[in-house]
Amino acid sequence: MQYVSINGLRKTYRGNFTLGDINMGVNRGEIFTLMGPSGSGKTSLLRNISGLDYPDSGEIIVSDRNVTGLPVDRRNIGLIFQDLALFPHMSAYDNIAYGLRSRRMNEKKVSEKVEEIASLLRIEHTLDRLPSRISGGERQRVALARSIVLSPDLLLMDEPMSSLDPELRSEVRGEIKSISRNLGLTIIYVTHDIQEGLYLGDTVGIIFRGKLMKIDSPENMFMNPQSEEIARFFGYNIIDLQGKKVGVHPSDLEISEVHTGFDGTVETIGFEGENYRVSVKYEDDQILQVLAKYSEEKRSIKPGDRISLEMKRKITITEN
Repeated sequence: MQYVSINGLRKTYRGNFTLGDINMGVNRGEIFTLMGPSGSGKTSLLRNISGLDYPDSGEIIVSDRNVTGLPVDRRNIGLIFQDLALFPHMSAYDNIAYGLRSRRMNEKKVSEKVEEIASLLRIEHTLDRLPSRISGGERQRVALARSIVLSPDLLLMDEPMSSLDPELRSEVRGEIKSISRNLGLTIIYVTHDIQEGLYLGDTVGIIFRGKLMKIDSPENMFMNPQSEEIARFFGYNIIDLQGKKVGVHPSDLEISEVHTGFDGTVETIGFEGENYRVSVKYEDDQILQVLAKYSEEKRSIKPGDRISLEMKRKITITEN
C-alpha cells in the first residue's frame, strides 16, 4: 500500500468545475509533481488533500490514516502557498516557531528545533529579521522551515517559487530535493513550470480540466507522452505525416544543409542563449517551433528564408 493514496476523489465547485475521480498514490519519501495549465485543478486537488476543501466522494489516506473528513489541524499535513503566507509582523524565528508554540511545546525545545531546521536550511542569519527584511529566497526557506519543523506526514507545495528569479528558483528547488532525500519527506508539488516539475518529480502527474490524465516517471512522461494534449503541453509540434500524427519536440528538429523535402518558410527567429528559436511556417500554414543550436550559419537565417528540416526523433500520437 502506498504512503499516500487518493481513491475516487470527486469534488464539484460552483460554476460546475469538477475534480473527477482522482486516483493516485505517492510513495513515502517521494516527490510527486502535479503539472497542468492554469485552471486545470491543481490547487483544488491540494485543497482537498489538505482539508481546506472536502471532497463530495472518495477517500484520502495518508500514513495509514483516513483523513478525508478530518479538519486541517488534525491531518498533520503541511501546506506552502504561492504567497508563502508568512506573518509580516513576526521575525523569521517566530514564524518558524509559531506551529510548535501552538502545540504548547516548551520554549527550550522550540528553540532547539528552530535552530536545527534553520541550520539545515542555512537561514540562521535571518532569524531575528522580519520577512520584509530578508530576500525572496530566504523567505522561501523560512516558509519551508515553518512547515517541516512540525514533522508533517505530507508536505503540499503550491507553486511556491513562482515569484523568484530563475537563478534563485534553481537553487531553492535543488534544496527542496535534497531536503526531501535527507529527511525522508513526502511532497506533492504543484507547478506549471515544465522544467521545475520534471526536475523535482520522482513521479509526475498531468491534470487537465479536473482529470488526472497520466502518471509516469518524468523521463517517460516527457519522452513518450503519447497523448496529443500532453505532447502539446510539453511543447511538441504535432505534425500530420502520411495520415499519421506524430509529435516532434523543437529540440529534435534540425535545420538541414541539404534538401530533405520537409521544407518551410522562416517566420521569426530569436536567440535564446545556446539556441535560436525559429518559427517555421509549414503546410496548411502550420507554425512549427525549432530549437537550433547556435552556429555562424544559423546566425545568417532571416524571416522569409526557405529552409529544410530534419527530424532527429519523433513519437507516434496514439491518443487525442
